[in-house]
Amino acid sequence: IEGGPDQDITDHAEEGSDTAKALASMKQREPSFEVGGFLSGARSAYEFILMGFERGELAEIKPYISDEVYEVFAQVVEAREKKGLKVEAEFIGVREVSIHSAEFHAASGTAEIAMKFIGELTSVVRDSTGEIVEGKEGKVKTQKDIWTFEREMGVNDPNWILVATGE
Repeated sequence: IEGGPDQDITDHAEEGSDTAKALASMKQREPSFEVGGFLSGARSAYEFILMGFERGELAEIKPYISDEVYEVFAQVVEAREKKGLKVEAEFIGVREVSIHSAEFHAASGTAEIAMKFIGELTSVVRDSTGEIVEGKEGKVKTQKDIWTFEREMGVNDPNWILVATGE
């Protein structure tokens, strides 16, 4: 309805909330931005980045994560390697994807969207002899994460970068 609430926003954030206002500001700065499309992309990015980290294949995910996140991931991967540990993980799926919060910084045009993910995967950690030291083969575990993605709105680069992880 012309002049009514933007359903692309209100489907994902409470009308009038700070998150909804931030999303509206993002759309004002970049009219082609769609919240629903962002959520779809974030879901794909979650699987791609999470599994790249689990496998220790950081080179393939580096373009999509900030230097700070990369450093943390690299330290964890390096510590695993020093201990001779190998992660075997399989992504099952995402049970929930929702916007946790959003901020828009008008002066810089920078947008931040914190996403809540509840994913399911199987994961075991093996030592250098192949013995399982963590996890149980074939057992699906639930992973809950809050990840924050950032990008400058209104520029040609459409990629969002993972700038923070947490739970």
